[in-house]
Amino acid sequence: MDKKFKAHIDTAIKELDNPTFNLTKQYLEVMKVEKENGVPKVARIDDKQSDSNIIYFYIKNEKFFLVVNVSKKKPFEVEWVWIESGHRVYLTATSKKLTYKELSSNLSLSPLSGWSKGEIKQQNQLEYKFSRVSYEPNKNEAYGLEEKLVELLIKLEKDTEGVRSLSKIADSYISICKNQYISANKGIHLNMDIISRLNNLNLEIDIDTYICGNELK
Repeated sequence: MDKKFKAHIDTAIKELDNPTFNLTKQYLEVMKVEKENGVPKVARIDDKQSDSNIIYFYIKNEKFFLVVNVSKKKPFEVEWVWIESGHRVYLTATSKKLTYKELSSNLSLSPLSGWSKGEIKQQNQLEYKFSRVSYEPNKNEAYGLEEKLVELLIKLEKDTEGVRSLSKIADSYISICKNQYISANKGIHLNMDIISRLNNLNLEIDIDTYICGNELK
């Protein structure tokens, strides 16, 4: 991790080791922060805010994150603690007629992944019943839904014609896998800008939400 964030990470870890917020105590009663070499493991640092660094920590055996906001100005202080859902957000297209090569040839984006109908699945040795191509440039799940969706849209808009041509020949959409903490806010909001950009790319959205974790006591 970048050394310039060390003091902010240390401040956040102090809150996890000796909570000053009641909410931190409540979280740590029902979940454990994942550790690496005895130190809480950082999933991501968001430094785009003007007044605070947002530090995401992995939770053991879960796919959501414990987040600590730390002020940017000295003396560094914890401003708030909260839970962020884990999000996978990616473009995917499927077809029962076309091969993976035929689907992927529409896109100039990379890296792409997928398979062709008839190929054998490694996990159970059965044949795939359809072809798929997917584009997932950011596999780090420690992002808010809107933030990660906008990030993907920016990349897709570099190949708008390719994405639109793919949608004409295959079932194309943005797939969202949301790992939602059971005691967190379950709302989803897509603003007009996002909806307009999805429309311009001729894409639908498919959202799968998985509720996980133990409720606060």
